[in-house]
Amino acid sequence: MELDALFGDGKNSDVDTIDPDAEVQEFEDVPEDVDAVDESEGVGGIGWKMLTLFVLGGLVITALAVAFMVWVIEGLVL
Repeated sequence: MELDALFGDGKNSDVDTIDPDAEVQEFEDVPEDVDAVDESEGVGGIGWKMLTLFVLGGLVITALAVAFMVWVIEGLVL
């Protein structure tokens, strides 16, 4: 198999659509001290309350799934 079959022959390929004269967008400067950033900018993460609710919700759903599975297995065995 030739490489042209894998990567194209240079005609009508996606690489030809890349504009070499396009402008590069710069990223905003990241502050040196992340702790000094005001929390109103949304850098705080999901928060401990949301994380607690997520973990407890997962435990409740797991407990319900296990209880249902035990109920079904008992129904099949008895």
